[in-house]
Amino acid sequence: MQAPRLLAILPLVLLASPGVPPPSVEAIRLNQVGFYPDAPKIACVVVETGATFYVLTADLRDTAFTGLLGPRRVTARSTDTTRAADFSALRTPGQYVVVVPGLGVSYPFAIRPRVHEELVRAALKAFYFQRASLALEPRYADRWSRAAGHPDTQVLVHPSAASAGRPPGTVISSPGGWYDAGDYNKYIVNSGITVATLLSLYEDFPEYVRAPHVDIPESGDAVPDLVHEALWNLRWMLTMQDPSDGGVYHKLTEPRFEGFVGPAEARSPRYVVQKSTAAALDFAAVMAQGARVLRPFEGMPGLPDSALTAAIRAWNWARRHPDVFYDQVRL
Repeated sequence: MQAPRLLAILPLVLLASPGVPPPSVEAIRLNQVGFYPDAPKIACVVVETGATFYVLTADLRDTAFTGLLGPRRVTARSTDTTRAADFSALRTPGQYVVVVPGLGVSYPFAIRPRVHEELVRAALKAFYFQRASLALEPRYADRWSRAAGHPDTQVLVHPSAASAGRPPGTVISSPGGWYDAGDYNKYIVNSGITVATLLSLYEDFPEYVRAPHVDIPESGDAVPDLVHEALWNLRWMLTMQDPSDGGVYHKLTEPRFEGFVGPAEARSPRYVVQKSTAAALDFAAVMAQGARVLRPFEGMPGLPDSALTAAIRAWNWARRHPDVFYDQVRL
């Protein structure tokens, strides 16, 4: 029997020894997506005793690395005792598991270049599933397809957001954008930060961002999918500015959160509510950045100029109203 094969079997024999607790993969905690070959690779092991750990190929046939667990670590913030399993020296691409005798086998993970590429695609595609005012077709959404909800073409101006040009009850159109994390509202500050993050990713790593195609309706042209997705929310944000004074509504909302119903079943009236300094400044920053990023792309006539004009108007409103804080209680 070859030595690597023997080392591969030894931990499993120890795991099956009488009196040893059953394997507990939850006690071996690591990046389940994987690691870059030259990056640090450390698993956090919840265990008090023991000395050796092994990294095996995912099929459990060969031992790729053998190491010693680090010293015991405790903290007042947790009842767990942990020890580090450092296998940074393992650089060979492949699928692996970490084995700690007497404890268990970790979830499988990869070591390879571009190990997070699938995660990047999944994270970017997640924004598509948050789109409001759009039917998610099976072609793009597969089993998560759904009917369109919240067209937001008949949105009411709440008394808290009224102006001379838009008195209470004025009907405006504000379609598009992303739903927030756990409700059907749409928020300028929350989603604006996200748009800025996506646009910054494009500005910092343009070549990398051009590669992922995540199969959204806009895929296939010269504009990266990431920029298209950011545009879905940026265009909605433009509808949240009061044209009479440049102020920006803090959010588009329902009077109360909907129950656990799909977007197409939601029936509550929708409102834009109170302008705020935070919304105006967030909006101004996003629109200024958007104008800069979008200008080189063809097929967007007037959009960069419109975004820049909107940014300046929001900035001027914020300078005139430097301390208008959003107050949910007063609505």
